[in-house]
Amino acid sequence: MAKELGVSHGPIRDALRQLQNAGLVTISPYRGAYVTEYSAREIEELYEVRSALVGLRARWLAQDPAREEILTQVEEPIARLSRLADEPEAKEQYAAAALAISNFLTEGVSNRWLRSTLQALTLQTSRYTRMSFEAPERRRESAHAWTRLFAAMRAGDGQLAQSLASTQSMSTRDAALRWVRAGSPDAGPDQIPKNRASSTT
Repeated sequence: MAKELGVSHGPIRDALRQLQNAGLVTISPYRGAYVTEYSAREIEELYEVRSALVGLRARWLAQDPAREEILTQVEEPIARLSRLADEPEAKEQYAAAALAISNFLTEGVSNRWLRSTLQALTLQTSRYTRMSFEAPERRRESAHAWTRLFAAMRAGDGQLAQSLASTQSMSTRDAALRWVRAGSPDAGPDQIPKNRASSTT
């Protein structure tokens, strides 16, 4: 890789360590680095944590006196999700738009601990979030959930916003699990076959 990119070994090692810390690469002694295979257990554990955090994010934003300034900037992107959800070939566009909205809301949270923790989970969860949007009906469900969440946050209903955001995150988890498990009915509950992992990495 160093030769191919025309750089020294140091930056390559640093980059691989960062990917390893994000859970995207596994580094084994004498074997080198390889892309981490999808794991049902990892999906379950990651989204258990993420659902709690995005719920807190939604409540924090809903109760922020300056929320209108933040929410105004995601109103049109959220409306665009509904349009993309009905386009059969817009899966990648939908996923990118939904992730961009989520990242923007995270950056708008004034609680720096919540913000930094959610940002740290982005790399680990984004690949699973993308695969959760394979089915058109799942994209329509997601778009509707975003619309309801936006309305709750704008109304300042922190409790409802927290509940909706947590439920939305767990729906993403369930959709990702269905997709990876559909790859091989004979696969065990924790390990996802390599051919499925490589197709969306």
